[in-house]
Amino acid sequence: MTKRLYILIILSIFTKGYSFSQQPTVNAKLEKSTITIGDQIKLNIQIKAPENYIITFPVVGDTIIKNIDVIGKSKIDTVLSADKKTKTLTQSLYITSFDSGYFAIPPFEFTVNLKNDTTKKKLLTEAMLFQVKTIPVDTTKAIKDIKPPFEAPLTFREMLPYILSVMGGIIIIILIIYVIIKIKRKEPILKFMKPKLPPHEIALMELNKLRESKLWQQNMVKLYYIKLSDIIRIYIEGRFEVIAMEMTTDEILKCFETIEINTETKNKLKQILALSDFVKFAKLHPLPNENDISLNNAFGFVNETKPLPEQNENIETKTS
Repeated sequence: MTKRLYILIILSIFTKGYSFSQQPTVNAKLEKSTITIGDQIKLNIQIKAPENYIITFPVVGDTIIKNIDVIGKSKIDTVLSADKKTKTLTQSLYITSFDSGYFAIPPFEFTVNLKNDTTKKKLLTEAMLFQVKTIPVDTTKAIKDIKPPFEAPLTFREMLPYILSVMGGIIIIILIIYVIIKIKRKEPILKFMKPKLPPHEIALMELNKLRESKLWQQNMVKLYYIKLSDIIRIYIEGRFEVIAMEMTTDEILKCFETIEINTETKNKLKQILALSDFVKFAKLHPLPNENDISLNNAFGFVNETKPLPEQNENIETKTS
């Protein structure tokens, strides 16, 4: 029994010692204790406690006391010890003063409690003495006048009217030079664009040029069918708003399933595009009469699908 009692006493002593060594400690430290009026210094407040403690940091406002202003605060930085049993929390306050003299910085109050204990304990840092010195005045020198106010730089908004005026003047000078050059060259000052021809007129003109070029008669059959196919595809794009230049023959014919034209006209289109593909990709050599049929079918397809006069008027009205 006595032996067990000794063991309990020894354990109690160690436990108390451990508990005592693990108590939270607080600290507040100035970067320096003397500054010149208006200077800024750093004030660090810190607490070191076991990891299982809940810590409430002191709340610092814009001033510590009447004559000491807080102009900035860092975030609360937490650092764990190597064994992760102790944590150190630090915050930096940046302070200044615009009054000279000695000032006492009061203690900062921390509140701590164990995670499983609602009993809170207050811990106070030590008070600190803080001196603010004035700027020494050299009485041997003459008194100077107060400096005049600085001139604010011009803003873009203030300069904008001047910039626009200069740009306007440059444009007018360029226009005058342009008119003089045109008059000297006896050229019209303004050029009017010719009205754009409708797609079917362009296509018929190109087909006539193709006929006059006599490409297939000069053994340039492939080039003949490339030009013929392109003329028809460009016409389809302008007339039916179908991107025919980027589509395959099958895709174009698929589109014409929903376009109201007669079967014979569709067959003419199919013959032109299909034979053109065979010549371009399969190196087919058509008979001379097939070359003429293809060109005639192209004329027929354009003439049979071009807009009626009333439709032309509507298209011109929309364009204008």
